[in-house]
Amino acid sequence: MEKEIAKLRQQLQEEHRRRELAESAAESSRRQALQDYLQACHSLSLAIQVVTDRSMTTQGDTTKPAGRLFPQRTIPWDSSATQQEEIWNQVSISSDFHSRGVFPSAHQLEYERSLIAPISGEIELRNYERDTVENTVQKLVNAVYDDELLRNQLGLRGTVTFGSHTNLGQTNNSSINESMEQMSISEDNSDDADTVAQKRRKGKISAHDRHHMQSRSPKGPLAIEYKAPHKLSRDEIVTGLDSEIQPERDVINKEGDNFAFTSKSLVAAVITQLFSYMIGKGIQYGYVCTGEVFIFLHISDDPTVVYYSVSVPNIDFQEDDENRFHRSAVAQVFAFIIRALLKEPPPQSWHEKTLTLDIWEVEYINVLKNIPRQFANITLLPLINLNIGGALNARRFERALACSAASAGNTEGNSKSKRGQCKEGGQKTQRPLQSIDDRSFCTQQCLLGLAYGGAMDSECPNSDDHGMEHISRTDFLHLVRSQLAQDRGPEADCRPLYLSGSRGALFKVRLSSHGYTLVAKDVERCDRSLLQRENKLYNRLRTIQGGHIPVCLGLTDLDIPYYYDSGIYVSILLLGWAGQPLLECIDQDNKERLQNKVAIAFTALHRLHVLHHDAELRNIVYELKDRLMIVDFERAEFRGR
Repeated sequence: MEKEIAKLRQQLQEEHRRRELAESAAESSRRQALQDYLQACHSLSLAIQVVTDRSMTTQGDTTKPAGRLFPQRTIPWDSSATQQEEIWNQVSISSDFHSRGVFPSAHQLEYERSLIAPISGEIELRNYERDTVENTVQKLVNAVYDDELLRNQLGLRGTVTFGSHTNLGQTNNSSINESMEQMSISEDNSDDADTVAQKRRKGKISAHDRHHMQSRSPKGPLAIEYKAPHKLSRDEIVTGLDSEIQPERDVINKEGDNFAFTSKSLVAAVITQLFSYMIGKGIQYGYVCTGEVFIFLHISDDPTVVYYSVSVPNIDFQEDDENRFHRSAVAQVFAFIIRALLKEPPPQSWHEKTLTLDIWEVEYINVLKNIPRQFANITLLPLINLNIGGALNARRFERALACSAASAGNTEGNSKSKRGQCKEGGQKTQRPLQSIDDRSFCTQQCLLGLAYGGAMDSECPNSDDHGMEHISRTDFLHLVRSQLAQDRGPEADCRPLYLSGSRGALFKVRLSSHGYTLVAKDVERCDRSLLQRENKLYNRLRTIQGGHIPVCLGLTDLDIPYYYDSGIYVSILLLGWAGQPLLECIDQDNKERLQNKVAIAFTALHRLHVLHHDAELRNIVYELKDRLMIVDFERAEFRGR
């Protein structure tokens, strides 16, 4: 009897163990709520492995600031910690965001941990950050955007994607019909839509140490610079950023052989590398990442000043801190990116101020060679007790154009004029308070009347602002050119549409005095002849404007260049808004009908003896009013008899 009882006890114990194992397995496979997820993500941060044997690490220069724009002042960002925490306070209003088990399971993160490789260079660092920080941050931002309460509370208008600046778009050489036949309707083509076409760049670029976060909204791109931790150590960062840096006063053409000087020189050069890129791209938020340390940067409304904030997540995360999860790498980057997403893009007056920045002319001596082997004795405290004071291709501005901007007069004073007034011929016109972002485009029929002297279109959403009759086309072009030279502030009636091709970029423009709202295709000086060619072809196609192609109001040269995405734009072609890319509008139900419309549009083109020579889906747009149009005639050819 005792043996049987013992056997039963053993069976019960085994069953209990099996049940515990099953429950443990189920628990580890269960999706996690936010706090557990952040805790698990922080464990990945603690698992970082840095190769310290220099014979086993990459040996390139840490940075090369020569030929790059540098900030006049690099200042501790005293308010950053408060601003980071404020983001977490705002997202705390949604119980669903915090309590729902929607984030990857502990089992999935344990698998990620098993893939972590020792960091001996920028490639391993990028992989580590992608797997342990960026993918997680993207999930968090998506979760916030999917939460209607948080989306409205924060005013988010899109999510984010991370990607290398060298991941350039490929030209699809297949025919339109083939493209439409091969396209899977169920696919998400948003990444293709966000891919920027290859551009001609100047300057230096390494494909391995720079990264980019692009928002899927009119706001918030952010730049990231990766530096392997053996090239830029934690001690060097903390020592180099112990106070404000003025490069001309403290670093450039200065000599020193102590650890403090070489650390300051190294950090100033690294910040310059990212700062120069951010200035060229019109980006005000970015960070340098070594895997162990994050240097968060913000270029203020004064672009000669950059603010820095240093975070060392594995030290800042303290168990006795009730907000410890907000100190983790994932939480810090998440809050920083939300802040970037909420930032309006800088106005043209900001870009003009960047022309006062100087270039780091002197070739940089490898600072690492001068750093003493006996490092300073540095004690790092948790972030809560410290001031939280703390890429891509860098393209220099064409300095010659600075003369053009200067000769046009003091535009800063003009940009500060009251938004409620617009001068023309001594008269003042009251401007609406509504932002151009919220303004609808004029109809094609309205712009036909403006371009060729036709009737007013009562269906145009801006008809109340146009007056009793259209102004002349000549006056329109003159007024637009004059306005673009003066209206350069944060509330200017000209905003980028964040749509770029191999040449040029699109802007939304509103003639403030008369309400005409349309598209400006801007090009740089080297592409002006192509824009002239396109304008001539639009004129030849006048009879199908507003039907198969947009209405064209003509070409004008800018008195003062427009700055956007490292480009300096000097000429614009004014066009009616034709719609969204066809790829975003097509589905299984309308596919055949749209194919027929494409054929009709190109037939109309050919009847007027014009060959497009770039008949791709990217050059076909579609309006919800069931109108399809062909755009981009840079390569088109007229074959007259």
